[in-house]
Amino acid sequence: MEQIGHKMTPEMAAKIAYVGQFSSSFKDAAECFDYVAGQYISSSLIRQVTEETGKKVDEEQRESAKQAYAKPEEAVPAVLPKDRKSGTLYVMTDGSQVNTRKEDKEGSTWKEMKLGLVYNNAQIRTRKSGQAILTDKEYVTHFGGVNEFKPLLFNTAVNAGYGTYEHTAFIGDGAIWIWNLADEMFPDAVQVLDYYHMSENVHDYAKYLYPSDEAEMKQWASAVIANVESGKIDEAIQMIPTLSQKKLPSGVPNLPVYLENNRNRMNYNELEERGFKVGSGAVESGNKKVIQQRMKQSGMRWNMGTGQSIAALRAKSASGRWKDVEHLLNVS
Repeated sequence: MEQIGHKMTPEMAAKIAYVGQFSSSFKDAAECFDYVAGQYISSSLIRQVTEETGKKVDEEQRESAKQAYAKPEEAVPAVLPKDRKSGTLYVMTDGSQVNTRKEDKEGSTWKEMKLGLVYNNAQIRTRKSGQAILTDKEYVTHFGGVNEFKPLLFNTAVNAGYGTYEHTAFIGDGAIWIWNLADEMFPDAVQVLDYYHMSENVHDYAKYLYPSDEAEMKQWASAVIANVESGKIDEAIQMIPTLSQKKLPSGVPNLPVYLENNRNRMNYNELEERGFKVGSGAVESGNKKVIQQRMKQSGMRWNMGTGQSIAALRAKSASGRWKDVEHLLNVS
């Protein structure tokens, strides 16, 4: 293996990087490594090895994604509908704000770390408690704009079998960039607006309409949601009173526009009858596991490059694909 600036074996580098991305800080990683492996490695060295390993993983993913994105007709198998595997391939995406250092300036600013998740419905197991567990999945991250994120998400879906399944479903919240991405990269996918995001927006609007009447608020929200669930979007919009003020208060969605823009993504009763999931809870949970638990500790600020390196390793670990990292490091 080409040494990554340190005289150590590939196996040692992989172990250091694993502890570095998994622990809540590099200081904690040094203490953990000392206790478990009986070897003291400074937090600065753990940070260096972890960041350099993560950078390698990120660069490899970008190169692979670049090739797939450049020639999608070759990346996606040409499988006739009758020959496709039964089931649904799910593609989800979400974002989480991470505190970053301003370049060449003092202070910090918040920037979005995008997270994608791909899995198929054969990989869902349900516990006795009713909790759904994904037995096989893959996360992908990007610290920055959507144009750089698109190839990464597309390539992740291709690796998971995009084009070989009977159905593809793309689930997201109401962000315009998400649906533009879905239209471009997965034109054949069934688009689903996350049910809980829709419900939350309706209830936020109901609280604005009936701030002092909780019973009326709940009744109105339930009636609107019932229409939405049945695909009766016109009826739902007609229930929203015309407001005299031009601008809604902060935190209150423009519900008529929101429902109209997502008209074809909300027939939840029909979607569920067809066997589709209607919630993006899996990727929201992934946001907490992959990004927030490591990158939103109190007082943390990240450089964009460092943050991307750590997130790339976190995604591999949370996906159960650490062997990919070992392979990249030439671990025998």
